[in-house]
Amino acid sequence: MESYYDYLFLLQPSEHVKKQINHCKFKASDYIGPYPGMKSTAHISIEDLTRQKPYVIKSLIDGVRNKIASMPPVTLQIDGFQFFTHNENYMTIYAAIKPTYKSDNWFSLLKKQLNSKTAITPHITVTKHIPVDAFYKLWSELRLVNYKETFTADRLTILQRETFKPNARYAIYEELHFKNELRYQ
Repeated sequence: MESYYDYLFLLQPSEHVKKQINHCKFKASDYIGPYPGMKSTAHISIEDLTRQKPYVIKSLIDGVRNKIASMPPVTLQIDGFQFFTHNENYMTIYAAIKPTYKSDNWFSLLKKQLNSKTAITPHITVTKHIPVDAFYKLWSELRLVNYKETFTADRLTILQRETFKPNARYAIYEELHFKNELRYQ
């Protein structure tokens, strides 16, 4: 019997940005202590597909491979920090991707190519789903940081982990590069 897997489609920032966000995560722990996701690698989540059979995802990827290759890489700008509120009791702090005409259109096209119905607010999470008290301790310091950075996303990374395996970790399943080239089959 074939197992179920969870898949995460994401964009990876440059190594420099990953190091900067990692530094922010560990500095955050100085203010609020350890928190879930503190050691996760910086990324921009695009789509989260849980409890899937591998043949379904293989078919999906085969169907979008050329569409993704036809897209150009995109240059994104980080412009400071923002936050999301979750049920008034929890908050998420993230490095904000500056919306531009070009990036908004690019993300719209990516959603269309993936046939995704999920709303995308491009961001890189620093602290995810932390209690409000911890948020206020950290936000008073982080909101003053003027973090600006530019990077180019040149591929869509697809991660996979086994759904029902305790402590399963994501591993790279496949990477689809944005090549700005059209192919006909």
